[in-house]
Amino acid sequence: MAELSEADQARLAAYCDILGVPMSSTEPNPQLALQVLARMYLVPTIESHADRNRTLNEIRGNLAGHFDKWSIFVGRTAMISAQMQELPHWFQHQNASTEVLIKRYKSLSTGIFILQFLGIGATAGSAVAAGIAQGSKEGSVKAGAKRMGQRLAGQGPLLEEIQRRIGSRLTPAKTNIVGAVVVVGGATVYFNALEQQEELRLIIMQRFQEGEVTDDQFREVFGDRIDPAMLKKYWEL
Repeated sequence: MAELSEADQARLAAYCDILGVPMSSTEPNPQLALQVLARMYLVPTIESHADRNRTLNEIRGNLAGHFDKWSIFVGRTAMISAQMQELPHWFQHQNASTEVLIKRYKSLSTGIFILQFLGIGATAGSAVAAGIAQGSKEGSVKAGAKRMGQRLAGQGPLLEEIQRRIGSRLTPAKTNIVGAVVVVGGATVYFNALEQQEELRLIIMQRFQEGEVTDDQFREVFGDRIDPAMLKKYWEL
C-alpha cells in the first residue's frame, strides 16, 4: 500500500482532529480513510435530514471489506454519522456575525478544495461538468446539482461506465480510491457545499456594499487561501 504524501498526511490529521477520530485507527487504509472523512466533512451542507442519512450511508458503505466492522474507525464514523443527522439548523446565515460567516466560508473552501484534489469528478467528470454547465445557465448551483444527480443516479450508460472504469483500474486494491457509491456521495456533498459557499459570498458581498465588512475581511473571502488548518466545525460556528 502506497504511503500518504506529506500533504495528505496533514489533511488526514486535520480531519481526524476535527471529527474526533484517532489517527491510529486509520492505519489499515489511511488513503480510504481520508477519502471517507473528506466527504463526511461536507455532509452538514445537506439541509435535508433524509438526504444526509442516505449520503452518509453511501459514503460509509465503502468501508466494508477494508475496515473490520468492529474497528475503532468504523465505530467512530458511525457516531459522527448519527451526530450529523441531527444537526442544529445552521443554515440561517443572515443571523450570524461577519466573523462567523468568514470562518464558515474559509472552512468550506478548504473542504471543497481538498475534495477536488482527492478526485471529485475524476471518474464522473462528464456528469459533473454537465451539472456545472446547467447550473451556470440557470444561475444556480442547486440546478447544477440536480442535473448532475439525474445523470449519475439514472439508469443510463454513465453510471455503468463509471462502475466499469472503477472496476478495471480504480479498485481500492490498486489505488485505495473509493468505489462508485462515494463518487455519487462525493458529488452530492460537493454541490451542496458549493451552494452554501455561494450563499455566504452573496451575504458578505451585500454587507461589504453596505459598509459592514472591512477591506481585510472582504479579501479573506474573495482572495481564498487554502490550508488544512482552516478546517473547522463550520456547522457549530
